[in-house]
Amino acid sequence: MKLDLYDRKILYELDKNSAISLHKLSSKIRRSKQVVLYRMKRLEEEGIITGYNAIIDMSKLGYFTFRTYIKFHSTTEEDGKKFIKFCRKEFSQVWTITSMHGKWDYALFLGVKNVDEFHNIWDKIFYNYKEKIKNYNVALYSPIINFNIKIFLDKVNVQDSIERIYGAGSGEKIDERDIQIIDIYASNVRQSSIEIAKKLGISSDTVRNRIKELEKRKIIVGYKIGINYEKMGYTGYRLDFQLKSSKRIKEVYEYFKYHRNIYQINRSIGGADLEIEVIVKNLQELLQIIDETKEKFRDTIMDAEWFGFSIFHIIKYIPD
Repeated sequence: MKLDLYDRKILYELDKNSAISLHKLSSKIRRSKQVVLYRMKRLEEEGIITGYNAIIDMSKLGYFTFRTYIKFHSTTEEDGKKFIKFCRKEFSQVWTITSMHGKWDYALFLGVKNVDEFHNIWDKIFYNYKEKIKNYNVALYSPIINFNIKIFLDKVNVQDSIERIYGAGSGEKIDERDIQIIDIYASNVRQSSIEIAKKLGISSDTVRNRIKELEKRKIIVGYKIGINYEKMGYTGYRLDFQLKSSKRIKEVYEYFKYHRNIYQINRSIGGADLEIEVIVKNLQELLQIIDETKEKFRDTIMDAEWFGFSIFHIIKYIPD
C-alpha cells in the first residue's frame, strides 16, 4: 500500500495520541471525519496499524519489569512456535515476546511483583529449555523514555516532540475496578466508554472519570499506535552503546529525543550502558546514525552493537 501525505499525517498524530477524538484528528488533518475514519480503517485492513494502545506505568501498580534475551543453539521455525506457545500457556506474567535477528532470538518482558516470582518463571523456562539455550541476558528494565515517532513526515517541528516516561514509579493504591478498566482499555483505547461500561456492568461516566484519574496520576502516561514497520519499508533495531563517560548523558538524551529515527531510550540494570530503539529504511542508514552519534559524542561513546527485532507475538501493557 502506498501512503500519501494524509495517511502519514494520520499515523503521526495517532502515534502522539492514539486516543485522540475523531473530531480533533480530522481538524488537525484538515479533512472530514468521514475521510479520516475511512483512511484509518484502510490502514488497519492493510495491517499497517496493528493496535491503539495505552502506555501503562506498571511500576505504579507494584510491578517490576525484567527483560530476558535468549539465544538458542539452533532453532527451527517450528521450535520457535512451540517456545512461544509454552510461554503463553505457562506464564500470565509475560507481557511481551519479540522475535529478534542477530545476537538474540527472542526477547521476553516479564511483569512480576517480586524477585521470587521472577525466579519461579525463569526456573521453569530453564527446566524445559536449558539444554537448548546457548546464551541469555537478564536485566531489570526501567525506566523507559518513549518519544513520538517522526519518520512519517519529511518535516517535523522538533518542539512537537512528546516524551513519555514509565517504569520508575513507586506503588500506588488502586482498586480492582481500575485494574479491570485498564485490562480492557489498554489494548484498544478507541473503544467507547459505553462499550467498556457494558463489559463491566458500570456506568460510562464511571469509566470516563476513572480513566481521567488514571491519566492524572500518570498511571496512564500516554497513548500510541502499534505499527507494522515492515509494511512501510522500515526495520526496527536496538542499539547498545558502550560509554567512555556519562558526563554528557543529559545532552545525549536531548539529542536522541529530537532525532528523526530514534523513538525510545531504555535504561536497564544488567543491560548495556545506553540502549535506544531506532527505525530505519536499511542497514546503511543505521550505520550512518551510529557514526554520526559517535562523532558528535566522541568523548562519551566508545562503541555500539546492534540487533534487529521483527515480530511482536504478545503485547500487553508495554507497547515496545
